[in-house]
Amino acid sequence: MEPWGYDTAMIADGQVISGDNSGQMHDLAEYFRQEEEGNGQVNIFTFQKATVVEKYIPEQDARLVAAHFPEENWLITSVTSPFSIFLAAVCVAGAVAIAVLLLLAAFFTRRMNRVVLEPVELLVDGAKRIQDGNMEEEIDYQGEAEFERVCQSFNDMQRTILENQKQREKNEKARTDMVTGISHDLRTPLTSIQGYIKGVLDGVADTKERQEKYLKTAYDSTREMNVLLQKLFEFSRIESGQMPFHMVRADLAEFTSVYIAQKEEMADPENVTFSLKVGQEAMPEINMDVEQIPRIFDNLLENSMKYAGTRPVEIEISVFATETEVVLEWNDHGNGVPEDKLPHIFERFYRCDEARKEKGSGVGLYVVNYIMEQHHGRVEAENDGGFKIRLLFPKED
Repeated sequence: MEPWGYDTAMIADGQVISGDNSGQMHDLAEYFRQEEEGNGQVNIFTFQKATVVEKYIPEQDARLVAAHFPEENWLITSVTSPFSIFLAAVCVAGAVAIAVLLLLAAFFTRRMNRVVLEPVELLVDGAKRIQDGNMEEEIDYQGEAEFERVCQSFNDMQRTILENQKQREKNEKARTDMVTGISHDLRTPLTSIQGYIKGVLDGVADTKERQEKYLKTAYDSTREMNVLLQKLFEFSRIESGQMPFHMVRADLAEFTSVYIAQKEEMADPENVTFSLKVGQEAMPEINMDVEQIPRIFDNLLENSMKYAGTRPVEIEISVFATETEVVLEWNDHGNGVPEDKLPHIFERFYRCDEARKEKGSGVGLYVVNYIMEQHHGRVEAENDGGFKIRLLFPKED
């Protein structure tokens, strides 16, 4: 029955005795094992999508079977090959995609390592250099803008630390020089006091006039020592933040006039003279500490007496008001200060006279600047017919 597409077989006891021996026919034989004996008639039925014609043969106790097993669907068959190709292509494309992703991941990982780890390592190395005391070498990084800013901030911090360290070293050296200088300056009046008192005790000053001269010289030396010690005391209070300020409202011009009158009573006109100019009759009052302002004047007077280079020292003081400030100008009509040193005269321990030809601590004008800051004012200096200091106090509402 091959022309009609049927396969035939003889089946008995669930076995294919003869004929088609395919797996499908064996499945059909197993099916008949479970069936009752046939009735000798021709039976037609379907089994697993197959058309089956069956006739039981009693003489042989067997079944003659003709079955049309449908071949695989031609469409499926025709599609199978392209699908396999498609599936293979998908697998290849997937493998290529995975490889590309792995390559991209490796690339971006290396780039991320370079972008992130490089500046981090530079920062760690920079921190180690600072820890080892090397603050001259800076981080040189060119890359991502964010990390450039971080590295630049690190360099700025390093420069600030270095500048502060140099300033501390400078201040420490200046402080040591100040203590050494004041110790040297104290030795001279102390020796003078000891010498003149011993002269009185030993009877060298054998007349009343000579005794008075010796004692006056010793007294003047004690005053000189007191000035130096007062400088140290003022500086110590400033450094420790223990210098008190008690503000009251007062007329600066009137206060200055009283100070000048007191100084003129004690001063020798051959050494110093004073003059006061007031810009207007009714000066506005300002908040000031009536104990600290005389300290400013004393320091300015001492500075003028030491460095003006003239005798007598002509101190000219002017007090006037602007729209926002009350100004006091102090001019000693002396030799002035070298222009290159003007920006530094208000620094701690700074001395224009580095050779120490004149006694001094280097803190006088520093104290002046500090007191003015506590008055919320400022101080300026210039050479204008002498050394001119300008004190600027804010007006009060």
